[in-house]
Amino acid sequence: MDIELAREVVRTAFRSSAELQALLPVLKQRCSAEEYKSYALGIAAAIDAIGLGLTNRALAAHPGLADEIESSVERQGRF
Repeated sequence: MDIELAREVVRTAFRSSAELQALLPVLKQRCSAEEYKSYALGIAAAIDAIGLGLTNRALAAHPGLADEIESSVERQGRF
């Protein structure tokens, strides 16, 4: 995987995780406590899987990308 593709993988993983996380307040407001807990655990598992399956693999292929991401987040608040 080249560096440009690794960047795109990480950006997509970040967006996907953010969208899943954005569901939490809506679920908390509109579901029972039991339903919310179940969905929250599912979302946490999905975000973890995205991290392990995509983000971590891209960073392993291009270790310098972690510094690039951190720098971008510090400067712009996003990658």
